[in-house]
Amino acid sequence: MNEFTAELDALLDRLDGIAAAQKPGDAIDAILVSPPRRTAVSSVRNHETVVRFRRELADGFIRVDTANRLLGLIRMVLNMAGPS
Repeated sequence: MNEFTAELDALLDRLDGIAAAQKPGDAIDAILVSPPRRTAVSSVRNHETVVRFRRELADGFIRVDTANRLLGLIRMVLNMAGPS
């Protein structure tokens, strides 16, 4: 190896180091360094309308307004989910 190729190799090593330092990374790297994700989604299982419907169902007497509220809640969830 002569001095010209040694200089070339040193220059290429330096360029490789610069390129690696500036590489933005892939999507997985971005997720790993990002803060933990949060969601505002909650289950409707414990929603007061569902709890009331469940209680009235167990009592054997479901009020019309309770059934309407449950259907409204279901409609709202399905609308948020979008068309299927």
